[in-house]
Amino acid sequence: MNKTVGIIIKIALLGAVVALAYFIVIGINKPIKFEEQRVKRFNITIDKLKDIRTAQVAYKEVNGFYTPDFDTLVDFIKKENIRVVRAIGFVPDTLTEAEALKLGLISRDTFYVPIIDSLFKHINYPIESIGVIPTGTKGKFIMDTAAVMTGSGVEVKVFQCYALNKDILDGLDKQLIINYNALKNDTCLRVGSLLEANNNAGNWE
Repeated sequence: MNKTVGIIIKIALLGAVVALAYFIVIGINKPIKFEEQRVKRFNITIDKLKDIRTAQVAYKEVNGFYTPDFDTLVDFIKKENIRVVRAIGFVPDTLTEAEALKLGLISRDTFYVPIIDSLFKHINYPIESIGVIPTGTKGKFIMDTAAVMTGSGVEVKVFQCYALNKDILDGLDKQLIINYNALKNDTCLRVGSLLEANNNAGNWE
């Protein structure tokens, strides 16, 4: 009888050890897998924010200001052309392009190409979805424009576009998302600023 009880206890202890080891492994792997997914999702979202920045810069070059509206931005990308200046001729190593132009060694040719075929030929998504967060909730980026004064008293047009971390990471472990946000000053991925002229920098840069 005692021998049987001993065997049962050993089996129970072995089962407990196996279960404990399992939960330890799960506990270690969970944050690792979360971080892998976080980095992957952030990189995809950053690429989209860079595309939005490219579109806004082109829009401002043509119109003199940024737009807070994605429909307007998409329409601009699909219909407008961008000016390209090309140097024709050969610039000697001893001269700058400006000097070669002055001497008549080269000339400049200006032509226009569709924005969507030049600045956005790399994208692998419909241009109509440029304002959609590519992961998580797949909601819309939040975008707005403003004008700020520089230290020298010059008014500068600015824009800002961002997506909250919780929306980018939606579907992953909720507690790990909370833990990640608690360690960060910013709880979003953002390009540009409505408070300062920061040359449209992203907060990941």
